[in-house]
Amino acid sequence: MPGERYFAVRDRLSELLNWIGGLAGEVGLEPEAEHPAPVLGQPVLVAVLGEVNAGKSSLINALAGAELCPTGPVPLTAEVRLYRHGEESDRPVEPLLIECRRPLDYLRNFDLLDSPGTNARNGGHAAILEPFLEHADIVLVTFTAENPWTAATWDAVSRLSPEALARTALVVQRIDLKQPQDIPIILGHMRDLSVKRVGHVLPIFPLAAQLAFEAKQTDPVSPELWSASRFSAFEHFISERICESMERRQLLHDAWHHAARTLRRLESLFDVQRRGMEDDAWFLSGIEHEMESLRDRSLEAAPKALGAALELYRGEVDSVVRQLRSRLGWWRSLGRLFTGDGSAAEIEATFAARMQEVATAFGRDDAARLVDACSDHWESVRPRVKERMGFDAGACTVAGEARQEVIDRFVARLEKAVPQALAGLRVRGVLDPLMRRRNASLKGFTAIGLLLAIAAGTCGVLSMQQPAVVLLGAALAVFLLAAVIAWITRGRIAVGYRDRLLAGGATFAEGLKSDHGEAIRLLFRDYSSSLLEVRRRLASEKAALQPRLERSNSLYIALKSVELDL
Repeated sequence: MPGERYFAVRDRLSELLNWIGGLAGEVGLEPEAEHPAPVLGQPVLVAVLGEVNAGKSSLINALAGAELCPTGPVPLTAEVRLYRHGEESDRPVEPLLIECRRPLDYLRNFDLLDSPGTNARNGGHAAILEPFLEHADIVLVTFTAENPWTAATWDAVSRLSPEALARTALVVQRIDLKQPQDIPIILGHMRDLSVKRVGHVLPIFPLAAQLAFEAKQTDPVSPELWSASRFSAFEHFISERICESMERRQLLHDAWHHAARTLRRLESLFDVQRRGMEDDAWFLSGIEHEMESLRDRSLEAAPKALGAALELYRGEVDSVVRQLRSRLGWWRSLGRLFTGDGSAAEIEATFAARMQEVATAFGRDDAARLVDACSDHWESVRPRVKERMGFDAGACTVAGEARQEVIDRFVARLEKAVPQALAGLRVRGVLDPLMRRRNASLKGFTAIGLLLAIAAGTCGVLSMQQPAVVLLGAALAVFLLAAVIAWITRGRIAVGYRDRLLAGGATFAEGLKSDHGEAIRLLFRDYSSSLLEVRRRLASEKAALQPRLERSNSLYIALKSVELDL
């Protein structure tokens, strides 16, 4: 196909423009209204004119390598026919002009214009031809070898503008019907007429289009027919005209510069996006630093917060000691001498249950305070994310519907620490030996008192009044002494147990400290996940930018290789 070098460059450049345009559309790069993309797909227009039966249709068929135009000894072209690529159809554009669409690959690159004849009876086609001739890439004026000096055709050549003449070539058809020695004479006449009519010699090509058509119909192309047609030099001329056409070259250069300009704009856009992402990452890092600072301040304030737990602890100690005093009363103690005394275990169980409640109450209050602090901070973060990054960061992950779940996890963490913290107090089993010693003393005095009372009763039965009174007085004294001892030991045990528990308050708080700190860290870990969508969005933008940068670089390299062909 003539002009293959031009079409190859054009197609590569067109493909690059499409790829660059696709990338620009993908990233939302607005087109430049003052620099529209040049249209590279416009086919080369080849216009053919000459007298009736001069072989114009045969020439077009030979160029296309297919039977586009009807040929015959009588005139078959009564109107201007423009052959273009497309689904087969013949559509009248206006009177005497028909657009003929044919599914032929050759027509993807060439529009072929066939005319009725310069000496046709209906001269209305001349006005239709004129704009085509002025804009045609190549104008082929066809003569017959039998009559190369036809006046009507030379008159048509004379009417061409200097610009059109610069793109015009003369074709002498059916040269195979002449003797070889006649060809130089015919060409000499043609050169003389060209000088007389237009002032200079136009390119002249003697050829046999029918033989060229037949050669192209064979597979492979018949070298004998092709050589006899003399079509090779003619197609080479067309190729050179296409490749050297200033208009076509300028179109390619304009397209190249448009592509280069678009790539530069894309590079600038990507640079802005990259800097923006770096700024966004720095902005996000600042917010994460704020979260970490809030967590660190909460951890630093944890000992003070545990002071509230210590106050609750002391209150519970006083409550347990009051309960202990109540259980160590004389009459209640006397009753348990006969039924067994489990006060020590009960008091310790009560204390452990109260400490569990202390941890739960403290945990709920402290978790609620921390959640509120996170929620307040997040309300300051959301508008900043919206302003800086252009989207809503969403809800805080430790507030709203998730609030209670976060608090429950915080409390559960502290509740797990209570048994270990109580073990650190070493108060389990402290009461039991004290209670056993006390009960043993009380049992002894009670037994003595009862024996004395029995002896007094026996003396009374025996009418021994004086001994009975003495024994009864002694029994009462023993019981009174037991009551005093019970009162004294109750106070000592209660005070000692209270002092022991209060002294362990710091140990209890220390036992909660580690798990309390871990609960704070876990809560802030949950809070930091509020930025998950922001991190995901930023990572997605970074992931999308990198392949675009690579595509842009590849397109730039490909464009530079096309520049070498230009």
